[in-house]
Amino acid sequence: MLGNNNTLWKITIVLGLIAAVLGLVLRLYFAWPLPFNFKYMLHAHSHTMLLGWLLPALVLLIYRQWDIEIPIAHKRIFYTMTLAVVGMLLSFPFQGYAAVSITFSTLHLWLSYVLLFKIFKLSRSHGLSGKLLRTGIILFYLASIGPYSLGPLMANQMQSSPWYDQAIFFYLHFLYNGAFFFFILAYIIKKLGLRPNKPTVFYIFMLLGTVLSWFHKLDYSFSFWWINMLSAIGSILQLWAGFILLKPVFTKKSFSHFHLILVMLSLKWVFQLCGSVPPIANEVVDSRFTLIAYLHFIFLGIFTPLIWDALKDRIFGFSKLIVFYWFFFFLTELVLVLPSLNLIRGFKEWPQITFALYTLFVSIWCILGFRYLVPMQQTSKRCMTYCKE
Repeated sequence: MLGNNNTLWKITIVLGLIAAVLGLVLRLYFAWPLPFNFKYMLHAHSHTMLLGWLLPALVLLIYRQWDIEIPIAHKRIFYTMTLAVVGMLLSFPFQGYAAVSITFSTLHLWLSYVLLFKIFKLSRSHGLSGKLLRTGIILFYLASIGPYSLGPLMANQMQSSPWYDQAIFFYLHFLYNGAFFFFILAYIIKKLGLRPNKPTVFYIFMLLGTVLSWFHKLDYSFSFWWINMLSAIGSILQLWAGFILLKPVFTKKSFSHFHLILVMLSLKWVFQLCGSVPPIANEVVDSRFTLIAYLHFIFLGIFTPLIWDALKDRIFGFSKLIVFYWFFFFLTELVLVLPSLNLIRGFKEWPQITFALYTLFVSIWCILGFRYLVPMQQTSKRCMTYCKE
């Protein structure tokens, strides 16, 4: 079903591999500090992961699931967006947010507007799945208010104000908790042929919950009781909507890799509700590694496995590789959370152990990517030749 879109997938996978390796470099910094600007490298990693891997992969999944051949005009936009990501990749490590990187990121944003608008028009005849996709696109547009507000804040010398951080949080929330999640919900419903018993209730609760859960981000800058209350309401609504959607799936006795992804998705809503409890919310705010663990849970425990699952037919040995992927993923989550629980106090080698586990995890990621980039038939023949020798 990938057809002529295979080139776009290969480009996206290469960018995903680069993003994963950059993440490993950041983890190396904690074990053996290297002479580079950590914050600048973090910008390169996050932009490549979000805009070079997740966004294009999720968009390609929509085309794939609906069996739509990507028009030439869409491909041209896609290639130009890729060049913009490469521009960010080459500029962020050396200058952070500056003229060149901002130019490329702005270009990418505007091109995304155009591509997503074209996809918006293609989704009008796909029922609830199409409605969720269109909502995700609208949330993507809403998220872009965050970057646009940074200029006026900087002009008024408010870089140190909480509103500067909140502008970034607003963008990230409505990007990955909004647009990306609605994209995968559209994909899941289409793939599994789900028909919620109360589609209107499901949709309203999921959308309203997404908006209200943004108040979690305000907790990083402000301390008001109503912030936790509103975020809790939003989390409950999303959990309820998720129950409406996934109940028919979990009542079946069969279990697969895709079911595990749905379990992780459900846990995300549970963790989000837990984050509304003040002591837990304070822990996430105060502990950088706990926050990273949560973000990795979403990006590497839900989005990325969903993408690999969609490509599994072209990945030789996928069933075994994905087991190792999950094994090392859970281990890396554990090593991020343990310091926050004060269970490794005085253990000086912990950063080195963490880096070693991340090296194994990224290695599995790279093998999955390589197995896709090299056609399955070629990989199989090479393996058979190697075994004979």
